Amino acid sequence: MDDKIENYLVKLERSLIDGDWKLFEFSKTWLQSFDTAAGVYVIREEGKICYVGETGSLRKRIKDLFDTRNHSLRRTIGNKRFLDVKGYEAGTASKKFPQEFEGELNQILEDNFEISTIVVKIGRKELEERLIEKYQPVYNSRGKRKSEEKPKTYSLDDKRAVHKNAYSPWTAEEEQQLMDLHHKGFKVKEISETLGRNEGAIQSRLKKLI
Repeated sequence: MDDKIENYLVKLERSLIDGDWKLFEFSKTWLQSFDTAAGVYVIREEGKICYVGETGSLRKRIKDLFDTRNHSLRRTIGNKRFLDVKGYEAGTASKKFPQEFEGELNQILEDNFEISTIVVKIGRKELEERLIEKYQPVYNSRGKRKSEEKPKTYSLDDKRAVHKNAYSPWTAEEEQQLMDLHHKGFKVKEISETLGRNEGAIQSRLKKLI
């Protein structure tokens, strides 16, 4: 690859990864905070990059995350989380999840996911492919390893085997405990062990509360 192109993509990647990460918030105000221009977006789950996408309009594509029918990431997360729950019906490109699951899915995304975006006039496809190759995001259907070793998306039970409260809704009491531990100077790792949540989830919640 030409050095100029490589340096250009490296600069874009750094700006995106080190940029302004926003916690999910399903509101009109939050949606309007995104640029309408073409660009690339990266999503983290509990602090780890899990999805990369490119689009001709960042705001329009992020709006798609509000509707199960319009974004594969939302469908994938919901289908994995609700598969064994009574009343579950698969979300598809033509059908949403049952209403009670849609609300819970919004909460899961707000509590555990965050997004960073960057406007890219030239080379957004190349940047997307670079990031998929580098980070192997588990929810991207394209760009996965061609070998037998494939990225694993962990089930809720798998996550709770490590962090017992993973993906449980945050209660007011738990948020207060989080803030108390934070103000007392406890490290994120220590708070994670105490509350039974992933370190990324702790960092995301602190960002939302502080």
